[in-house]
Amino acid sequence: MNLSTNFAMQMVEELSAIINQHINLIDNDGTIIASTDKSRIGSCHMGAKRMIDDGLPYLIIESDTEYTGSKKGVNLPILVDEQIVGVIGITGDRKDVEKYGEIIRKFTEMYIRDENVKQLKQQEEKIRSRFLENWLINPNYVFEGNFHETALTLGVDINILRRIILVNFIFNDGTDVKKDQKRLDEATRYLRNTLCDHSGCYYLRIGTKLVFLITETDDDKLKDRCLKIIRNIQKNYQLDLRIGLDEQALHYKQVHYAFLKAQKALNSALTVQHQSLVNYKDLNIELFLYEIPQMIRQEFIDKVFKGMTDDEIKEAMRILEVFYGHDASIEKTASHLFIHKNTLQYKLNKLYELTGHNPRHCQGIPLYYLAMAFYKNRS
Repeated sequence: MNLSTNFAMQMVEELSAIINQHINLIDNDGTIIASTDKSRIGSCHMGAKRMIDDGLPYLIIESDTEYTGSKKGVNLPILVDEQIVGVIGITGDRKDVEKYGEIIRKFTEMYIRDENVKQLKQQEEKIRSRFLENWLINPNYVFEGNFHETALTLGVDINILRRIILVNFIFNDGTDVKKDQKRLDEATRYLRNTLCDHSGCYYLRIGTKLVFLITETDDDKLKDRCLKIIRNIQKNYQLDLRIGLDEQALHYKQVHYAFLKAQKALNSALTVQHQSLVNYKDLNIELFLYEIPQMIRQEFIDKVFKGMTDDEIKEAMRILEVFYGHDASIEKTASHLFIHKNTLQYKLNKLYELTGHNPRHCQGIPLYYLAMAFYKNRS
């Protein structure tokens, strides 16, 4: 009997609640794998073992000493697809429990059939997820001999044009993820129901990323849909998330490259404040940002801010982000930072003095902008 311990225990507890008697679930080896009498779990039920070995249609035990490891009660075989998969036992006096025997057996068989169907669906989903992951990650997978056959077997129509959406939930330092697991599961379920709302759409998880292959191809509609999802999750589940979109629907042989584009968009969304959704087509410097090794990024930062301490660099980045975010407006930047214009001017001049690069000059601006991008994407 291939049942999880949790499922088996849940089943006997629910059945026991109906008749108010102890119930045991016994495998084909005669071992009690679940029981409302916890002390009996793992012990051998020789009455059930005899019943299975001899092919008996039922076994009524009149005394606790009649069979080793058995107690008085009724025991019936569990049949699934005309095969005995175990025994269900009801502990108690014959006159009290015999009347429940057939009902409990039928309920048990129904429970197990439903669980088997569930397990088959889960197994099929795992196989499909593995296929989709290979399709997304391995650029050569579509040229392998079994690709088309596997897709056909799994019912995946590879000729449907699809978009790739990547989602990451955001947790601040100190967040108790276990405590938030229920909301996270509910939000994930909402995402699946919303984005995979019809045939041809698929979901899988790769690392911490949730991956959706959907058939919606209109860029504006898809963007509006994703923004609505973000608002609803923030409002209903109090969770923050980032979404990265690919550029356009591509031929099935190009799905890997669509995935890479969505990944770059997501990376950008994860590093830019107040930007929950990023479309690949809107990326600029971020296109090559992640191709540059971390060591070279850090070397560039150190070169631009040579001689400055980590705290000084952090403060400079804070000011520059606001400064360039307001198109280098002294008045707007000072107002946003709640400092006087003269104080801001002093800080910018001091930065020029320390680095040799004028943050207000056309030669200095691209250096600082690139250093800021590298700084945000430090590992």
